[in-house]
Amino acid sequence: MSKLKKSDLKNDFRDVFIEKHAFKELVASAIEVYNKETNGLLVGWNTFKKVKRENKKVFSVKNVYPLQFEKRKPSEVVHGNVEAFKRIIKANVSLSEKIGGGFHSHPAPYEGVRLSKDDIESIKEDMQEIIKTGNKKIINGWLEILLSIKKKEYKKAVGREWYICDYVKKLRCYVRTEKNIGWDILISAYWVYPKQKVKNGNLQNVKFGVKEVGVYIDWVL
Repeated sequence: MSKLKKSDLKNDFRDVFIEKHAFKELVASAIEVYNKETNGLLVGWNTFKKVKRENKKVFSVKNVYPLQFEKRKPSEVVHGNVEAFKRIIKANVSLSEKIGGGFHSHPAPYEGVRLSKDDIESIKEDMQEIIKTGNKKIINGWLEILLSIKKKEYKKAVGREWYICDYVKKLRCYVRTEKNIGWDILISAYWVYPKQKVKNGNLQNVKFGVKEVGVYIDWVL
């Protein structure tokens, strides 16, 4: 297979803007299944958003769909019901929803904040299923949002609260769900893309690259 030229890359690997509803769903999903991994699909499209007082080209995440029939472990999540996964893809296609990628969590203790080799292989398999529905655009790049989550215990009992910190590319979200218990969630985003031309939609022997991009939200949540 020949290597892709820059002119062949239709995906410009935009930074990510997570809409208010989708952001809260992501955070709740990671907390819900702790200390196991959550996962699901992202729906969105390319657009412009005001980021730090400037109009910026972004991929806007409009909705997220947590997958309910998964086999979950502290360091792995796989499709527990492949047919159910296929049905949700087809349902989204039927509803004209644009699947742009997926999300999952890495509960503590995790080694670094990055996608693992197993994550990449899982993404390739999901891309292949989506390609079968006729969505060829997904070949140009899959957006994966990673939520690295730790449980925190506080000695001092304080009322429930949550706040967000802005990193260079990542977001950090602190959520207190009980007087002495909270959650530290570091959110990062990656485009996973083929480094070679894909023939006939077959990704089996294709090598993939990963590019981290910035994550933004509407600060008025």
